[in-house]
Amino acid sequence: MGCAPADDRSIAMVSTYATYDMITRDMKASLKRVSQEPQVSREATYYKENIGKVKTVEDFLDDDRLYNYAMTANGLEDMIYAKAFMKKVLESDLTDSNSYANKLTDDRYRKFAASFNFSKGTTDAQTDAQEDDVIGLYKQSLTTEGDTLKEDVEYYDSAIDKVTSVDDIVKNSRLSSMILSAYGIDPTYYSADHLKKVLTSDVNDTSSYVNTLTTDKSAYLSIAKAFSFNSDGTLVNSTAQTADQKEELENLYLEEKSTVESSFMASRETEYYTKKIATVTSVSDITGDSRMFDYVKKALGLDTNMLKSTFENIVTSDLSDTNSYANTQGDGSYPKIAAMFNFSTDGTVTAGNAQSETQLAQTTSGYSENYDDKDQATIDSLTSYYSTQMKSLKTVDDLLNNVRIYPMLMKAYGIGEDEFSKATLKKVLTSDMTDPTSYANKSKDKRLISLASAFNFKSDGTPDVPLLAQQESTITAVAKDYIVQKTKFLDGKDQTKAKTEAEADAKYYQENIVKIRSVDELLKDRKLTDFVLTSYGLDPKDVSDDMLKKLFKSDLNDPKSFANTQSDERYAEFVASFNFGTDGKLTHTTEQGIQNRGEVVQTQNLYLHQTLETEQGDDNAGVRLALYWERKAPTITSAYDILGDQALLEVFRTTFSLPTEMSSMDIEKQKALVEKNLDLKDLTDPDKQKKFLQRFMAMYDLNNGTGTDTSAASAALTILGGGSSSDGISASSLEAINSL
Repeated sequence: MGCAPADDRSIAMVSTYATYDMITRDMKASLKRVSQEPQVSREATYYKENIGKVKTVEDFLDDDRLYNYAMTANGLEDMIYAKAFMKKVLESDLTDSNSYANKLTDDRYRKFAASFNFSKGTTDAQTDAQEDDVIGLYKQSLTTEGDTLKEDVEYYDSAIDKVTSVDDIVKNSRLSSMILSAYGIDPTYYSADHLKKVLTSDVNDTSSYVNTLTTDKSAYLSIAKAFSFNSDGTLVNSTAQTADQKEELENLYLEEKSTVESSFMASRETEYYTKKIATVTSVSDITGDSRMFDYVKKALGLDTNMLKSTFENIVTSDLSDTNSYANTQGDGSYPKIAAMFNFSTDGTVTAGNAQSETQLAQTTSGYSENYDDKDQATIDSLTSYYSTQMKSLKTVDDLLNNVRIYPMLMKAYGIGEDEFSKATLKKVLTSDMTDPTSYANKSKDKRLISLASAFNFKSDGTPDVPLLAQQESTITAVAKDYIVQKTKFLDGKDQTKAKTEAEADAKYYQENIVKIRSVDELLKDRKLTDFVLTSYGLDPKDVSDDMLKKLFKSDLNDPKSFANTQSDERYAEFVASFNFGTDGKLTHTTEQGIQNRGEVVQTQNLYLHQTLETEQGDDNAGVRLALYWERKAPTITSAYDILGDQALLEVFRTTFSLPTEMSSMDIEKQKALVEKNLDLKDLTDPDKQKKFLQRFMAMYDLNNGTGTDTSAASAALTILGGGSSSDGISASSLEAINSL
């Protein structure tokens, strides 16, 4: 009825849209069909099997099949000929904003370089996270040591009073071990018979068993004097030890076994001081008792080397006399010290009056605050030294032969300093912890396994690149992509606020992802998984904990696995970005030479998309442009992304019937034109995105008359890149543009 032209346009539109719709209705199936094409399948197999063998940029460029595959996947097929140019791109340090790839205006080159790891990861005998773990374990071991010693002493205090004969001691390994250890004797090699003879010896008889010993005689003689047994093993008194003997042995045990003074030991010293101060009648009672004098010096913050005479002069000073010792000597603190005691100038005091309740309370309070100051200073000095040494460690031998670090490590992991030879520990530390048959893993000793896991040594004993949940380059890329995702389409104060929050999230991610050693640990921190999901453009709200578990259990080599059967291929890419095996443990198998597993998966996915788009472009350039827009839309963060991409700009211009001359306008005016016609936030709305592309295809067919116009296909091919090298931008031209 006179509407033939309109009908023709409708047919053209339906033809273009129908093709596009047929492809995108089940994109996964469409890509699968492409992947099964003989040529595509051969190239994909070759790439996957050989990319892991490449070690250098030269190796990569010399293998045309690998190089061409990767270039095509990244939409750079028109630059395949420019190997010298691409070498500069691949050798760029992407952490340097002034590097070659970073300074190129076309972001495809930076992304291409970022998909490879030609610069080896940083070798590090111990990461910061591992270092923190060791220091944490060392400090925890000191706390545990205090708790253990408290249990031992409380046990001894009760058990020794129940002893009725010497056999009750020698048959009780815990009691006998404590007794021997208190006097510095290794209980490992003692015999019950030997100890029994010592305990039943007459110390006053020069011919008794203990007095005729030639080895450790002094220590064994002290043990014999600390108990009261008859020669037949029966008790001389009602208990094996007097209260004073018992306390002395317990103190010796604590001194022998403790690395630092624990709160339990501090409470014992306070109890001892409180009891003794009540009996003091002379200042010499304090200075003559090493425990009391040490207590006072710590409590009052005095020099640990203070002479007895100095202390006596201070506390016997008459503070009302301006010329007294306390008022004229020292740094001005002596009067306060003197005021803590009530000694007369001759050094005497009535029993019970050496300190008032207030003075005593101040003294014990001071001790509680100061008793471990020296120990803490020593610990701080040691851990600071440890951190410094870890930064310059050259070999595993340097670690094992360091006389300060070695005991610290053994303490941290509960290993006796002489329990294993250093040759054995070297085998442990150079074990590959991802190999179940490695020396450390085969030992089944949790302490050795933990020790080996705390370091990164190669089999030759030199530092290795740490095996992390994600590689260094991936961690950097994920953090950057997250910030982009959280700030896109924002400006002004909104953008500033969002960027600040995103950077804080990125700091948390970067500091904590390096601590993750298994999938189980990762899944316990949803903040980390959500961060990575967001960086991939995936909404964490769509991913349940159960789904995460299924994703990480997926075998990415199995096309039927859970991750690979998701409609959105980014889920598989998300899993592939981690260095976990299907068992949830870290593995080296995800590292594939110059590309890790995630980068290989992304490259192969990109290649399939590029091939699909190219093939469709041969029949209908409009379909190719639509597919390209749909693929790139999630990466668009501003109008500049559209203006800087010829294909995206062509879709935009066609959709809104804008002339090619718009590219001659001032760039800010072009930006304003894009934002006036297109709300970029609509790109994240599937329905609005669909309507936009329907309009584009309608306008495209209207402008070109048919969805299969060969001249239109040729034009689109040039826009998208993929024509002959003579049609593309030459390397020399790109360098000239870059120099501007």
